[in-house]
Amino acid sequence: MTYREHCKKWKNCQLCELCQTRKHVVLARGTVPCDVLFVGEAPGQSEDVLGRPFVGPAGKLLDRLIARTLDGQYDYCLTNVVACIPIDAEAGGKAGEPSRASIKACAPRLQEMIELARPRLIVRVGKLATKYVITSIPTVDITHPAAILRMDVTQQGLAYQRCYVAIEDALEELEEG
Repeated sequence: MTYREHCKKWKNCQLCELCQTRKHVVLARGTVPCDVLFVGEAPGQSEDVLGRPFVGPAGKLLDRLIARTLDGQYDYCLTNVVACIPIDAEAGGKAGEPSRASIKACAPRLQEMIELARPRLIVRVGKLATKYVITSIPTVDITHPAAILRMDVTQQGLAYQRCYVAIEDALEELEEG
């Protein structure tokens, strides 16, 4: 299967309840195949509108982190555990955490994406990705940029630096191994 076929296959997915409130299925952004695959949690409102992952404020922070750590030396791609925005009706229609049923329904899409990307390293972005992205490919876990942006300003720099160091260390291990 090609990446184009993957996109065609999943662009109108109806496998879970998230299809009822989304504007777009948000599949990936970047190069396929890639050296480093970043897997986040779920699209937010900006991503749902534009149909691309990590394009809102958290995405801009992640883009800066990627530019700094990968320094143009590695191809990368960004995707999420689920491809549709999980709307939380109890939170006034804002993005929430996807249900286990949605995560399970989207697992074949994510697995297919990992197989197409053939990454040497997977960066699990946030707690949900850490919990649900289980693979034999080397992984590193970082704090989700949205969580960093919600931190007190005095903590943001430290959290960002921890993410930077974690990715740098993982890349060094790849090159040494």
